[in-house]
Amino acid sequence: MAVAPQSLLNKVDLSQSDEGLIIGLLLITCLWITLTLFEKYGKRIGALIAQSIKTPLIIGFSSALCIGWLMNLVGAENQDQLPILKAIPKNSSTVFMVLVEIALALATIRLGKALLRKSSRLNQLIRTEDPKDSAMLIALLDRVFTIVVIIVTVAALTVTCGLPFTALGALLGGATIGLGFGTQQISQNFFSGFMIFFSRPFSVGDWISAANLEGTVEQIGWYHTRIRTFDRRPLFIPNSLFATHPIENPGRMHNRRIKASISLRYEDLARIQVITTDVRNLLLNHPEIDQEQTILVNFNEWDSSSINMMVYCFTKTTVWKEWLDIQQEVFLQIADTVQKAGADFAFPSTTLYPAPSMRDDMKKSITPD
Repeated sequence: MAVAPQSLLNKVDLSQSDEGLIIGLLLITCLWITLTLFEKYGKRIGALIAQSIKTPLIIGFSSALCIGWLMNLVGAENQDQLPILKAIPKNSSTVFMVLVEIALALATIRLGKALLRKSSRLNQLIRTEDPKDSAMLIALLDRVFTIVVIIVTVAALTVTCGLPFTALGALLGGATIGLGFGTQQISQNFFSGFMIFFSRPFSVGDWISAANLEGTVEQIGWYHTRIRTFDRRPLFIPNSLFATHPIENPGRMHNRRIKASISLRYEDLARIQVITTDVRNLLLNHPEIDQEQTILVNFNEWDSSSINMMVYCFTKTTVWKEWLDIQQEVFLQIADTVQKAGADFAFPSTTLYPAPSMRDDMKKSITPD
């Protein structure tokens, strides 16, 4: 299994010679010129690819070529005498391949991010009805693509450094188990982020409420979700909270409710039937009240100092400010209806009835001598 990587490294040794350095630098210069021309004069997709991969490839290939040549020049016997080189593998070809693989990984990640965000054709394939959902899908694909590239790169680097595939599998398995126990909370938040995307209980821009936390969603990240509270403070909520608590999303409701208990005087009991009928007709003819939803106006409670009328209906709008204006208008019209009927609103009061002996004393006190 280790024969193929070793033969590849033997071929790379050619680039560590003086001739290989000159040829490599010429090839890198040609690559830089080609990518620059594509970036300036190429079509949209060509310019996008060139712009994304030029910097990591040019810097990565140049570093790999120069560092590999320098290590080969210094020699393994002198490397032990230089403290700065002790942490670097003694095989210059290995260092060359490691730097090349890192450069390719960085270029791949940058290219994937650029295509996800700027490629019109790819955006058409992943476009959804809601632009917020499209943004969430792009962010999800971005993080998955980055993780896959990092895993493949780490595996390639491990093999390049001489670790067999069987040992690599055992190492990855043990690392996975250890990380699973050590980073349980982190992984829970991470996978909860995936749950948020697939179930889509909310999107960026929605007003949500969960576990007594309320605000507008600004960003759904890998580990946490950032919301902006109504006092304009940023609040960072771990994604795992949304997996264990109910989420209320008022921004997706179809209507807003008006519900009120209106207290009338006991002496207005004879007028309550007329008042409830007039208020019900008022709501049934109001242009901002949704007639397809439940509309209730009923005398429903005997209170200690009042008789209560329940008003229950829904507005067509879900915008909070508009709902407040409509509710105020409805309340003022109800007040006008009550007063036109000759009734009035009740307030908490207490009636005192004197005892019989007290009445006799009061009569004597006001009887003239």
